[in-house]
Amino acid sequence: MSLRSLLRAVPTAVRRDYIATLVVQFLVLGIGLYLFHLVAERGSVDGFAFYQIARSVVSTVQPALLVGLGVSLYRFLPRTVHSTRRLARQALAIEAVLVVAATLAGAIAGDEIAALLGLPGGSATVAVLIMLGGNCLCTVALAALRGAGQVTASNLASGIGFGLIPLASFAAADRIEDFLLLQGLATAVAGLGATLAVRRRPPPGHVTAAAPEPRIKTLIAYGVRRMPGELALPALYTLPTLAVAVVMPGGAEAGFVGFTTSAVTLICSVFAMLTPVLMPRLSRLFHGEGEHRRVRRLLTVLPLQAAVVATLPTGVIVLFAPAMVRGFLGAEFSAAVPVLRLGVLAAVPLAMFYTARPSLDVLFEAKVMSRLLVVCLLVEVAATAVGTTVLSPGYAAMLGLLSASTALGLVATGLAANALRRPAS
Repeated sequence: MSLRSLLRAVPTAVRRDYIATLVVQFLVLGIGLYLFHLVAERGSVDGFAFYQIARSVVSTVQPALLVGLGVSLYRFLPRTVHSTRRLARQALAIEAVLVVAATLAGAIAGDEIAALLGLPGGSATVAVLIMLGGNCLCTVALAALRGAGQVTASNLASGIGFGLIPLASFAAADRIEDFLLLQGLATAVAGLGATLAVRRRPPPGHVTAAAPEPRIKTLIAYGVRRMPGELALPALYTLPTLAVAVVMPGGAEAGFVGFTTSAVTLICSVFAMLTPVLMPRLSRLFHGEGEHRRVRRLLTVLPLQAAVVATLPTGVIVLFAPAMVRGFLGAEFSAAVPVLRLGVLAAVPLAMFYTARPSLDVLFEAKVMSRLLVVCLLVEVAATAVGTTVLSPGYAAMLGLLSASTALGLVATGLAANALRRPAS
């Protein structure tokens, strides 16, 4: 199936929601890239490294605090009618308790954490934890809106919480530390407002009326089993930065690696946005009766098409890396160019994984995805460790990312193709 035929076969509503979601995601990522420039301009190399380390800490710890609630809401909320709002608010309440507990615990060990990661001090640790808490609450709220089928509301909340609020917070703060603190508090408020906007789902015609609706215990049980994978996936991106930060505390190379993984994230965002668009729909569709052969055929070819599409922006970054680094960061960051050229190649296999992921999360139980992601993370750790014996920390970290991404993309594509050939269980 050609790319044009594939696009024509996708329902109009799915295309519309995907395009709208992608526009908002690019707005958020564009603001994030602009913030890189602003932070580098205000804080120079040291401030930029602090910001990148903070972002990496948030991305690494956030899945643990979410306890899989995000993917649980995507999977189970589409199967509800009467309990949609109640489940969304219960999920946010549970997340709020976890966030407060983690912030208090982290604040107690603030100086030790700061020394380990090369942060300015204990107050900087607290600022990072506040930013982490706000991100967690807003993420749960967005997942609830998606699970409830409120795509427009979810996109609006995402643009405000992860786009406009960080930009406004930077403008309102003089120091990087204050910027992170203000952003976290405002994002938490946005998450609360988004949760209150969740509405009851209309009853689906193809789901049996007698089917019991999931309870919060169902979401938590699934989420806990899924949590190892949710921890491992962002760790694939953040491990390189944190590994370099630990080996070279306060060094500029951690910022170079973080910029590279951000470039990979930018490319993969085109494909990662398929999960919030497709997974709630597929969960509702495959939860009912029918073979859905046409849908399964479309899902089978998506990963291969994604690899072809991802090759273009990857090649552009490889070719124009010097100009991009100079334009975004400044001439003093020229050492980031070779690291960027190596690490960005991971975007191609990761694009395959992200297009296979909605099918895997709906058709497989939690442990399958968790095991796959954990194993690939171990591949990254091993490849990075081996690479450090002959390469600099930055190059070794990128070698680890590329090795793990390749394994993840190929295995996920194979598993999805096999599962889609079988009737949904």
